[in-house]
Order: sequence, then structure tokens, then C-alpha cells
Amino acid sequence: MLRIIQFCRLLPILILGLQHVASAGELDEYLKLYEGRWVGYFTIHSSANGFSETFPVEQQYWLASGKLHGVAVSQRDSGMESARSTTYIVEGKLISEVTRGKEVEIFIGVRHDSGILWLPKEMERANDYQIKETFVVVHGQRLLKTDGFDTFVHGDGLAHIVYRGELSYKE
Repeated sequence: MLRIIQFCRLLPILILGLQHVASAGELDEYLKLYEGRWVGYFTIHSSANGFSETFPVEQQYWLASGKLHGVAVSQRDSGMESARSTTYIVEGKLISEVTRGKEVEIFIGVRHDSGILWLPKEMERANDYQIKETFVVVHGQRLLKTDGFDTFVHGDGLAHIVYRGELSYKE
């Protein structure tokens, strides 16, 4: 669960009313789905200013000592970016600590609509920044799909950046 790359301040919705309380065993099984190498593309787009960028991303996840560890690398127009994550279970919720350089961001993940909804630990940002990750199989290929948004100030108001990612499992 690399909420990696700073651009990935992605997608949550208010947990209230949406949270499916999952057992630790259920979440453990879900974390196992992340294990391995994932390769694909992310696209960032804002209709407010017409910005759009598509770039390659590679993520690697492994379980060790009851935690899911991850590393992500992307090649953006601005250069190479990387991040690391550690994800673990606390009281039926996933907690993911994402490190980029010296900056650490913490996300709370809950099961929602056959995926994981990631919210910033600072819940006041939950309406402004959300990420949802789901696993699907298309034509026999396992995919990790990411959808999200972040809010920024543009002109006299607020605008959204939309994130979309599709990574394929590679053996």
C-alpha cells in the first residue's frame, strides 16, 4: 500500500457509515494480495488548469514480521521518485506509513466496496484527499487499480487533481 509518491495523496471518503469492520484474519488475507511486483502507469489530471501527466510506476510488496512492506518507484516529468511503506493492522483497520525522503505520511485503510479506501490520518483532510485500491482480474491478468483525488487552491476556489493507476502483477 504505497501511498507512495507524494502525488499519491490519494483517495478516501468519510469513514462514518462506510466502514466495514473487518476481522484481522480478513485483513491479513487482503494484505497477501499485494505481495509481489506490480508494474504499470498512473495518470494525474486536473480539469481546472488542464494539467495531465501519465508516467510509469513499479511497486514491490512483501510480508515480514506481520507487516506488509513496500517500495515504489516512478519516472515523472520532474524526474525519478521513490517511496517506502509499512502497513499493519490495528483494531480492524489498516495503518500505512509512507516515507518519501524524510517525510512520513500516515494513512488509515478500511474495506469498502471490494477494495481498500485510504484516508489521511488527519481526518479533517478526508473530504479533500481520498484513494481507493482494488484488485481485479481482466483476461486472466491480476491488476491493482487505484482511483483518487486531492484538492488544491486554484484561482478563487478549490479544484481537484484526479489520480488513476493500473498496475499488472509480474512474476
